[in-house]
Order: sequence, then structure tokens, then C-alpha cells
Amino acid sequence: MVKKIIAAAMLSALALVPMPASAQVSFGFHFGDEPRDFYPQLPMCLSDHQIREAIARRGYTNISLNVANEKRIQVRATQDGWVYLIDFDFCADRIRGQKALRPAG
Repeated sequence: MVKKIIAAAMLSALALVPMPASAQVSFGFHFGDEPRDFYPQLPMCLSDHQIREAIARRGYTNISLNVANEKRIQVRATQDGWVYLIDFDFCADRIRGQKALRPAG
């Protein structure tokens, strides 16, 4: 009986010891710990017109929208003499990323 208690105590203590980062297992499931999870969603996603207005408020002109896909849309727009491809989350009203494509003109 005492051996079982000691064994159980040792296993419990071993479970509390942190594993090295290389030994940790990840299955790719993330709930609430990715950066996009910290942006509040709007009550209703933006319409095409509202997306254009949101992009224009950020200083872009010549705004063209691609087809929406799962709360995201690619937007091509011009700012400061450059044409950008913008990854826009239209349900959180935020730019997820942008890439300079070419000089405008």
C-alpha cells in the first residue's frame, strides 16, 4: 500500500515537471490563442460598399474587391504611389496583411 502511494506521488510530481520545448506535442488545435481570436467580430459583416468605405478611411484609393471567402476578401488599392493587395477581414473590420504589388501609374 505504501509503495502504491509513493508511486502515485512520484507520477504526480513527474507530471508537474515541464518538458523541454522539443518534447512537447502539438496537435494543431487552437481555441482562443491565435491573434485573430482577440479581434472582436462585428454584429454583422460589412457589405461591399462598407468594405470600400473602410478601406478608403485608411487612406487608400482606386479600390477593387475580389470575391469574398470565409470572412476575408482580397482588396487591390492604391496608397502613396503604390498598388497594394490587402487581405481584409470584413467581419472584424481589420486589415490582416498587405503586400505591395507595384508602383502606381
